[in-house]
Amino acid sequence: MSINSNTQVLELYFSPTSPYARKCRIILLEKGLQEQVKLTVAIPSDNPPELVEANPLGTVPALRLSPDEVLCESPVICEFLDSLSSSRLFYPIEQSARFQALALAALADGIMDASVTCVLESRRPKEKYYSEWVARKENAILRTLKSLEKHNLSDDYPWQIGSMSLAVALEFLNFRLNHLQWQDEHPALAQWLAVVSRKPSMRETAPLNSV
Repeated sequence: MSINSNTQVLELYFSPTSPYARKCRIILLEKGLQEQVKLTVAIPSDNPPELVEANPLGTVPALRLSPDEVLCESPVICEFLDSLSSSRLFYPIEQSARFQALALAALADGIMDASVTCVLESRRPKEKYYSEWVARKENAILRTLKSLEKHNLSDDYPWQIGSMSLAVALEFLNFRLNHLQWQDEHPALAQWLAVVSRKPSMRETAPLNSV
């Protein structure tokens, strides 16, 4: 990157309820980068000009590094933000631990993708609502949770990109798809989430605290 991150303020475009942008905001808080990154609310459905100019896809998060340089999509932005400081690394350096974290993050992102699909479908007119597609996505979410239940996540499980992404994904389920009532069938995940959701960075970025 051509940017000198120590002298220039970056700008993160985000939506308060976006789970993808929430991951970036959590890393900002955990690594103490608030002074280096300006937060700008940009609701994709409103097509704000500043967001479309920064990211032609019109999605959040998007991180402006300079007038001519922007990073898009949460996996790229999260890793970049993590590289700005060697303290509290979210991406393990050791290869095995790194790919274990990335594998968990990929499953968590998949849960978010399926959840967002269900939310968007629910906003379509009733006559255009594709119930079979929603059921397929919800089944995919529940299958993934069943698999993750076997991970036996403990309270002292490393807080890195994988576990953080999973916590965000589970809280997004509670926020947007609470009819799934996933906690009863996945008590280990529910207990783990109850602990990590008390982290200051999780509380400060919680979608229920957003307008």
